[in-house]
Amino acid sequence: MKRIIPALFFALTILPLQAQNRIFDMEPKSPSMIAKISFIAPKLIAEIAPSQNFTFVVGFWLKTSFWDYNEWAPSSQPYVSPSFTLEPRYYFNLEDRHHKGKTTRYYSGWYISLPFNIEFPDLLYSIGGTIGFQYTMGRRWYWNLSMGPGFTFSDSRFHFSGAGDFGLGIILNKM
Repeated sequence: MKRIIPALFFALTILPLQAQNRIFDMEPKSPSMIAKISFIAPKLIAEIAPSQNFTFVVGFWLKTSFWDYNEWAPSSQPYVSPSFTLEPRYYFNLEDRHHKGKTTRYYSGWYISLPFNIEFPDLLYSIGGTIGFQYTMGRRWYWNLSMGPGFTFSDSRFHFSGAGDFGLGIILNKM
């Protein structure tokens, strides 16, 4: 009887805690390329990961005069123009999130980035530095918010502008 009570205590308390740690460590690794569609500002996105904490985000979207808030060259006619973005990101807290039991699937966490955008046909270039947070909801949904200072180059002039992104969308990969 003296051995049964400690054995039951061990089986009911310690073993479930060890099982939780094993399940926690078995969270699937994020794939090396993630395809996403953002709905807020309609955009096709590919996030490519050459290393564990570093990714490149490549995006394509069609910008319309409805979304254009450019005070330097206001539009008098409705238009649709293609735009591209390249954004290197460094996720600086993935390990901390993982150790706290929070998900890191599809790179859920805080990051710093350097987004570079090209908008056609006017060849408007912009670059900035942002800090942001990307979070995965469920298996397929995500939201992303980033902001920071930036510069825009158009008509042979530099303008100070904000840099950032707000996205809510679906992840196309299966995990």
